[in-house]
Formats: sequence, C-alpha cells, structure tokens
Amino acid sequence: MHKRWHPLFSEIVVIICFLAIVLATFMGVVSRYILEYSLPWADEVARYSLVWLVYVGMVSSLVRGQHVCVEMLLSRYRGQVRIWMLNLIDLACMVLFGALLYGGLLLMQMAQSQITPALGISKSWIYAAVPVGSALMLIEYVLRIKRRLSGQDAN
Repeated sequence: MHKRWHPLFSEIVVIICFLAIVLATFMGVVSRYILEYSLPWADEVARYSLVWLVYVGMVSSLVRGQHVCVEMLLSRYRGQVRIWMLNLIDLACMVLFGALLYGGLLLMQMAQSQITPALGISKSWIYAAVPVGSALMLIEYVLRIKRRLSGQDAN
C-alpha cells in the first residue's frame, strides 16, 4: 500500500466531485432551458458534491502547501524554534479538526432520519464529509509533526 494514501484518496474524491458538479449543473441547465423540464436532483447533486469537494479536498491543499498561512511571525524564526512553532500551529489545527470530527459525527447521528427531497438519501451521507475530511486532516498533521521531529522536513 502507498505510504501516503490519504492525499491520493482526497484527490480522487475531488476529481469525482468536480465532475459530478460540472455534469449535474450542465444537465440541469440543458434540461431547464432547452428541454423546458427541470431535473429535481441536479441541484442536490451539485450542492452535495461541493460539500464533499471542500471537506475532503482540504487534505490535497495542505499536502501541496496551498493552505493560507501567515508568514509574518514564522519568518522571524529559524532552526529548532521554527520547527517547534510549526508544530505548535499544527497542534492547534489538530484541536480544530478534532472538534470538527466530533461535531461532524454528532451531526451525522442527528441527521440520520432526514432524507434529501430529490435524491432520497439520508443527510448523514452528506454530513459524513465533515468527519471524513477532518480525519484525513488529522492524519496529515500527525505525519507532518512526525516528519519534522525526525528531521525529514523543516517546514
């Protein structure tokens, strides 16, 4: 198995969600304005795919270093102090994603009996994006801290 499977999983989910958004939106527009018939499920597919794209796509952005970062304070530090500051920031992010994971699981539980109007699926499947994305982020943050402490990564 690939050593870092979670970024690959994230990218596959992002590609699938992006294709679903584009196809559902295109089909919705074509059916509404050309065929004069509205597809009731097209908006839901696009909306829920966007939710999954955002939450699971966070990992790809983090791995590529594309997340927003304020370098003003970090640029002042060098060597071990910088590594410890980066680890402190990552630990704070882990607290945030731990809370999101917990809250997402509670949200899934509360929404278990709610059904989407057009697709007819449980809203728990939509809300599952929050704990799945949060768990993937937690995995990446743990690996980042581990790499820094072992000297494999200085960023």
